[in-house]
Amino acid sequence: MADKSHTPERVYLDTNAFRYFGAAFEKATLPADLRERILISPLSAFEVFAQLAEEDGDIVLRRLHAVRNWTNPQHSGLLPWPDDMLYRLWFGKMPVDDGFTKKMQDSFEVCLAEDSVVALKAEAVKHKQVMDDFKAKAALDFKNMLDDVKKERKERKGKKKKKPFDMTEWWFRGIANRLHADPKSRKMPEIVAALSAYHEYEESKLQTALNIRDYNPLSKTNRNDIVDAEQLVYLGDKTLCLLTCDRGFKKRVKKSEQVGRLITATPEELMDAKNAEALLRRTLQGASNGKS
Repeated sequence: MADKSHTPERVYLDTNAFRYFGAAFEKATLPADLRERILISPLSAFEVFAQLAEEDGDIVLRRLHAVRNWTNPQHSGLLPWPDDMLYRLWFGKMPVDDGFTKKMQDSFEVCLAEDSVVALKAEAVKHKQVMDDFKAKAALDFKNMLDDVKKERKERKGKKKKKPFDMTEWWFRGIANRLHADPKSRKMPEIVAALSAYHEYEESKLQTALNIRDYNPLSKTNRNDIVDAEQLVYLGDKTLCLLTCDRGFKKRVKKSEQVGRLITATPEELMDAKNAEALLRRTLQGASNGKS
């Protein structure tokens, strides 16, 4: 079911879409009215930034610098880190910055200003470690939830079941634990509704893990899935839509009202400046009528 209650006002890109835009707008420039409508997921930006540590640095740096051509050059438009976004959705306010947000912002601005790959290499290594640590922690959290669910299911076997097993409660508790919040301080249906795409994706991932005997949440492949899931946290802001080439999102997210704000394109569309502009205009039609 599409989310018809809100026309997307702004777009953010997952990691591959970010890179494709880097190719499309390395020399071309997106019109100013559309640049105002694009925000940047720190997960995407820092995944690409981290690639400076291990890939052809010149190409990666050009993809990063292309951001100047497809966003407002006067401000970065960087979205909060996923933990901060979850905090805002749970508590209705942003958390007090412990210094991480400012470092993230400063680092991003340095990256856009610096033209030397050599000068950025050490910083890229640090960002790679930040992303690796983030994935490892999220994978461990998922493993703990998976272990708890398996234990609960095992204990329920042979017992008279009063109600069907529901993984949502485990997911809800996981978010509360992540935020160091009292689960009783929010109603579970409210959080599920605010994060319905994220919830459905995580529930699908958990079901897959339960169906595979040797599923390893800590493997490199499954850790990389963490970033895809975390991108969906931002759909908790009803003005945002996610632009992606990954069809896996809609394979896992089918029932959420937020599915209409999952915009799937082809790499060819996003690597061509004119096609990318046309796609953005179709996606954001009506959003510029007096909205900001």
